[in-house]
Amino acid sequence: DRLFLLINPFWRNIESWGFNLLAPNAPKLAQQVIFDKGYDETYVLMKKSVRGEDCVCLKAYPYDWQLYAYADDEYWPNQSYLVRLGSTKEEPTAADFAKLLEQREEFKLSKNMRQMQRLMKDD
Repeated sequence: DRLFLLINPFWRNIESWGFNLLAPNAPKLAQQVIFDKGYDETYVLMKKSVRGEDCVCLKAYPYDWQLYAYADDEYWPNQSYLVRLGSTKEEPTAADFAKLLEQREEFKLSKNMRQMQRLMKDD
């Protein structure tokens, strides 16, 4: 076993990799060496957009995935703060985020509706 660093979060399977046309066996070799053997994800940080909200999920071995969303700061325009939504054992899906967002008061209204409310309040 050797250390394996996979830096680009979009390189999750062999189809997501680009290969040099002059190295015709590279895809097969990569499949055998990397993806067929599998690997443990020890640190993963991904950004997602769910219901128009900016969300982040973090996996740090040996802990579960931690889910966060950025909430607008009503006192400081164009500023936001991080809100912890919860955690999941498996890599979170958009549905996981949506379910947790609906449970938080900060995200009951859509982002557009919150922006409209702020504009109406300023008048």
